[in-house]
Parts: sequence; C-alpha cells; structure tokens
Amino acid sequence: MSDARHSRRQFLQLTGSTALLAASGGLLTACGPSSPQASPQAGTRKAVMPAYVPSGLVKPDLPATAEGVLAAYYSYPAEPVTAFTGKPGEGLGEVKVLTNMFNPVPPGPDANRFWQELNTRLGATLNVTMAPGVPASAYVSKLSTVIASGDLPDILMLSATLANRSQILTRLCADLSDLVSGDAVKSYPFLANIPRDSWLATAYQGGVYAIPIPRAIVGTIMFARSDLIAERGLSGELKSYDDFLALARGLTDPAKNRWAFGSAKGVITYVGTMLGVPNTWAEQGGRFTSEHEAEGRKEAIARTAEMVKAGLFHPDAIGGKLNLRDLFGNGTIALNSDGYAAWDILADTYKVDVGALVSPGPARAGQAHFAITAFKKAGRDRLAKLLRVCDWLSAPLGTSEYMFRKFGVEGTHYTMKDGAPEPTSLGKAEVKLPLEYVADAPHVLGPRPRERVDAQRAYQERVVPAIVRNPAAALYSDTAVNKGGTLTKIIDQAELDIVSGRKPVSHWDEVVKQWRAQGGDQIRRDYETALAKGD
Repeated sequence: MSDARHSRRQFLQLTGSTALLAASGGLLTACGPSSPQASPQAGTRKAVMPAYVPSGLVKPDLPATAEGVLAAYYSYPAEPVTAFTGKPGEGLGEVKVLTNMFNPVPPGPDANRFWQELNTRLGATLNVTMAPGVPASAYVSKLSTVIASGDLPDILMLSATLANRSQILTRLCADLSDLVSGDAVKSYPFLANIPRDSWLATAYQGGVYAIPIPRAIVGTIMFARSDLIAERGLSGELKSYDDFLALARGLTDPAKNRWAFGSAKGVITYVGTMLGVPNTWAEQGGRFTSEHEAEGRKEAIARTAEMVKAGLFHPDAIGGKLNLRDLFGNGTIALNSDGYAAWDILADTYKVDVGALVSPGPARAGQAHFAITAFKKAGRDRLAKLLRVCDWLSAPLGTSEYMFRKFGVEGTHYTMKDGAPEPTSLGKAEVKLPLEYVADAPHVLGPRPRERVDAQRAYQERVVPAIVRNPAAALYSDTAVNKGGTLTKIIDQAELDIVSGRKPVSHWDEVVKQWRAQGGDQIRRDYETALAKGD
C-alpha cells in the first residue's frame, strides 16, 4: 500500500470551468511552443519536491511538528524581528497579480497609504486585479478570460483541480524547478518553511510549477459545546460509536429546543471514521477503491438514519438550510462538523466554550493548501525576484513583515491594545488587499487565550500522527473536475433520501452503481493511470 501520508490535498472545486476548457484549448496550442521556456515531456523526469526547512527566526510558544501539528502562540511576540534587510522586488518594476477577493475591494493605490507603503517596502509596483471569490464561478470566469486572452499576469492564483490544469501550468506558466526543487528552495527561507504536504499540489510532469498557499493538514473537526457537555454531566471522550450515540442522546432535549446535530453530512463522515471508511479513496497495489464502495460508508449512513429517527437532529436538519454556526453558538445544537479555522470563529463570535471530539477511529486529513500560485514565463532573474516577493509575503508571525502585511503601519493602521493589534478606522478601510491569496505563511494556532490554544494543540497532537490522507489527492482526473459536481449531487441526494426515511438503506447499492456508471469508474481509471505514469 502506498504511503498516503505524502499525498497532496484536493483543492476546492471551482465549478463552471467548462468555459475555461473551451477557451484554453486553442490558446495552449498557440502559445506553448513560442513561450520563453520549453515545456517538459511527460514522463521524462520525476519532480523533486522542495525541502522542508522549518524557520528558526521566530520561536513560537509551541513549535510545529514534522507530522503536521501547527505551531502555537499564546500572544503576539512583543518585539517582532525584521526578516529582510533589502527590498525583495527591487528592479521588477510593475508586477501584475490576479487573485480572488472575499472582502470589499479596498481603495486603489493612489488613495491607499497601505498599498503605497507596500510598494515601497517591496521595491516594486503591485498591480493587483481582485476578482470576487464568491460565488466560485466568478473567479473562474475572470481566470478563463485572462487565460483566453494570452496576456497572463506575472503572478496568478489557480485552482489545483482546474480543468486542463497540467497543460495550462506546463505550457503557459513558468517551471520553477531549478529555483525551488530540493535544497534550492533554501534561497527562499519562508517558502522552505511550508510543509511538504502543501507543496504536493504544485508538481506536474516532473516539474514544480507553482507555490502553495498553505493550510493545515487537520481538516474538518466535530466541534462540541464543551460547556453544555459539562452542564449535563456527560463525557466527550469517545471510545466507541456507542459512546458517541450516548453523548448525542444526552445533549438532546426538544422541550428546551436543544438537539445534538443540525446536519447529516458531517455526521455520516464522522461515523465513517469509526468504521474504517477511507478518506475519499483507498489505494492498494495501484488499485483504487472509493469511499462510497466501502461497506462502512453504507453502515455510517444507516447509523445516521437511526439517529435522525431517534430525534437527535434539529427538525429542519434534513433538507433545510440552517445557519449551523448560529445554532451552535446559541446552544440549539451542541455538535457540528466544520473546518479547523472555525474553532476561533465560533469561540470569538459567540463567546462560548468550544471543544473538539476525537473520533475512536483515525481522523481524515484536509487539503493542505487553499490554492496554488503560478507565474508567467519569464527569465530566471525575474522569476527569482518574483519568488523573493512571495517569500516576503510568507514571512511568519513574529516578523515585522508579517505585522505590516496583516495589519499595516503601527500608529496609522493599527495600535497595540492588551498585547494584540487593534485596527484603526483607516486600517479597516485600507488593509484589505488579498495578499494571503498570493502567498502566505503556514497557519498557526493562536494568538488566543492560553486555555483555548492548549486545547487546540492537544487535539492536533492526538489526531495528526494517525491522520488518514487521501492517496488520490496527489493525482489529477479531468473526469473528477468536469463531472465532480454532478456526482456529488447524486451522492448527497441519496444520503438525504436514506437518512430522511424516504428510501431504504438498500437504495445505497443502486446509487453507487449509478455513481460508478456516470463517472466514478472513469475517475478511478484516471487515478490508476496517473499513478502508474508517476504524473
């Protein structure tokens, strides 16, 4: 069996990429041969991943581990260190950037002192095009238009499951291998500080064609209202499914408008971890098996249906559109599956005691990158400087570069209050450039109250060593991109039909056959072929 611990994470699918496929087809043919760098022939070499060299410039309160446990901080370092002595982009001139945006667009550079100071510190002029990140199709539409035009920006954010991703990267974007593979990445110490899990999304046809925007290997967590568990004299330590069921029953009290759960999907997945269901795919001897084909998945759906029937779910959970975070925050539901970053969001927003349930089975890994950042083909010197800019953007917490990047100029855009940065009105308006979607440092735990940081760290230390990665996440399938949305709807609808009682559990067998026929088997073949070729 392959070592799935070194598989890359799947990036969120940006739907609506059909237009990009159509637009990019002729462009790839037209632009490939005439570009400054010749694209490599598939199968002629193996990618050498960048070395992982944890930065020692700043000492966290709790260091990161090689397995993927995040570094932790109880507070912001009192005296940030300066990581760069010069201007990383000196001589670049204008640098065009395309990335997504989830906040209101900030004032332009002519009316934005933060942007002006950023350009001064970089020694280059950043011309950032910010496309909406919501809905996802908005960014795909902008990206499609840019690729079809043939006029690529110097730096652009790409989905790692973008259709024709490999061809777009290897024919239109720069091969960074000579600059970042192996020990070469040590020239960029903060890119070298990014763990290997995140880099795996950047390798194609034997080369490294992008840098990752890193995320933690810990993915979705079953969050719990620890205060409600304690209030009822229950235990959040689970040794079996029966313990989980008992906890859910103990937290449910319809007379007081309280239920254990608000959504079936996360419960199905969580119960599946107890039953040995693989993380999306399992691979053995070059053959792939989908999680949907695992007997444990069917049983997890059946167990969830039993819990729905027992009244452990909010009455509107099945088919309803509930605001699960609000319901969790106000105590209507006590357990909710959410991304790891929600721990702080929930605790900060609702001022409640948030904990996490450790499954009796191994946790599923998340995607260790948000996206990948590629570069327009250019000469080596220019690429090296662009990477240096991204290295600057990746400086970690505890550096002056990080504090400026995240909060602006002290006294102008923020002040320190009780040891933490407090944005000024100008900071709230100006410090909104989506630099974290160009390049960024690995996430950390905190800075937050010690008790919470310790709880987050303890959870990661328990689950990360045995976490289950997705072996197919290091591979690419056109079918998975083009038909993924349709296949997901087939699965989601069947799960709802079964847990709601509209269909029997035996219906799952027919649904899996349908999933296989409509694309699942082709995805399997794509992955098996890619694995055999080493793509």
